[in-house]
Amino acid sequence: MDAFIDNWRRELPELDQPVFDFVKRAARLGQLLEEALGECLAPWSLSKADYNVLSILRAVGAPYELRPTDLRNRLLLTSGGVSNIVNRLERLTLVERTPDPGDGRSSWVRLTPAGVETAEETIRAWAAVQERMFSDLPSQLAQQGSDTLRAALIALGDREPAAAASRQPA
Repeated sequence: MDAFIDNWRRELPELDQPVFDFVKRAARLGQLLEEALGECLAPWSLSKADYNVLSILRAVGAPYELRPTDLRNRLLLTSGGVSNIVNRLERLTLVERTPDPGDGRSSWVRLTPAGVETAEETIRAWAAVQERMFSDLPSQLAQQGSDTLRAALIALGDREPAAAASRQPA
């Protein structure tokens, strides 16, 4: 990455700006993490999108369910994209759709017991991969990097989606 950035500085000196370096390094980190996540999920035959849905549902707590709209808002996907992922996870018996008794037009997506187990296994596996990947990075630098990325995302207008609707277990 250093050589790549140095080449651009030589070729287009006006690109010698901290933001240019930051973006290039963030993009490279994203590529490395995408590759590692794909390898991590291979034993479960899950995609990154599958993993994201499972981890979002697991993170909201029991009964591990959200409306498709809430999933869409968190994943930044189209409703069709979310529907495709949920359909795939349904076929794998990791999630189920349940009708909303208060609104016949709406449904909930809920982790099945197998989905809860798979979500926890994959989340733990991914955390272990991250731990190995960053084992040489002091925790203070990791925290500084996290804080810097958070500030950059906020500066770009990235915000948490509105609180998801919840319902009491039936």
